[in-house]
Parts: sequence; C-alpha cells; structure tokens
Amino acid sequence: MLKREFVLPIECCPICGAKGTFQVNGRIDNIPYFGETMETLAACSNCKFKHADVTHLGEHGPMRHEFLIASEDDMMVRVVRSSTGTIKVPELGVTVKPCSASEGYVTNIEGVLDRIEKAIRLAIERTDQIRRRRGESKLEKLENIRLGKVKARVIMMDPFGNSAIADRGAKKRKLTKKELIKLKSEL
Repeated sequence: MLKREFVLPIECCPICGAKGTFQVNGRIDNIPYFGETMETLAACSNCKFKHADVTHLGEHGPMRHEFLIASEDDMMVRVVRSSTGTIKVPELGVTVKPCSASEGYVTNIEGVLDRIEKAIRLAIERTDQIRRRRGESKLEKLENIRLGKVKARVIMMDPFGNSAIADRGAKKRKLTKKELIKLKSEL
C-alpha cells in the first residue's frame, strides 16, 4: 500500500497572524476500491485553529455510494468522507450535511455510526420529552443495526467525488443533475 507523508510549515497563521506557528501535515494513501487519497490537517499552535480534510487525487465526478449494513462484520467497511460529503442513513432518518466547519475523515461504518450516536445523544440532552423519546428510539435502532439485527443503508454523496464507501459490496454511481444541484445548494 502506497503511503507518503509530508509536512508544510507556513510562514504565518492565516487566522491569528502568528509567525512560525502554522503547519500543514498530510499523507497520501492508496485506499482499495477508491484510489489515491490525501488526508491533511492544518493547525496553529498559537490560536489552536485546526482543520482536517480528505481529498481524492484521482478523477471522480460527482458520486453517490450506497452500502447495505446487514451484519456485525459490515462495521469494518472503510468510509472516506471529505468536507463536502453528505451521509444519509434513511432507516434512522439521519442526514449529516456538510457545513463551513465540516472536516473530512477516514473511518469505517462503525465510526460513522459512533458519530451519529454522539450527535443524537447531544440532541437528546437539549430537547423536550417528545423529541427525547424519538432520539432514544433512534439509539435503540442504531444498536440493533450495529449488531446486525436490523439492516440499514449508508448513503454517501459528494458533488466533488472526494467521498466514498470503499467496499466491493457498495453500489456506486454518478449523481444525477437534480441530486448534484441539491447538494451544491446545501454547501
């Protein structure tokens, strides 16, 4: 597996202006079923600004990937999400949309479900009783998905093709014009 790492010191932080405190660390990996991918972390040791992202170095157009979670083994399927990727788990009624603070990451299905669980738990703490019960129901369903008792789809859509579900069992296709327009309007 190809792996190259790099460090780029930047003269001054674009956020706070401090000299010699900003650096970009990165690595390039060859991810099976996806290709060459660059992960970057830009950080300032002075103001503590951080931003991570994942970029596909090959040529992909706007893509949609879909994977059916059917067993506990599926928790290990690799997921690449760039800062422009949208994740949907329709069976949970969950959509994770990108925003200006979105960061890219490389994880697996279990990692995606962990992030969704944390968001649901945070929402439960800050809502009324009716929505709290709905959230708790989603958490129960999420646990059953993890255990392979309930099947669920994970859908990854990216208008720039930098996100993917990297597994032979994942269905992938180009985004339709309608899907692409909707995604780009949400960025």
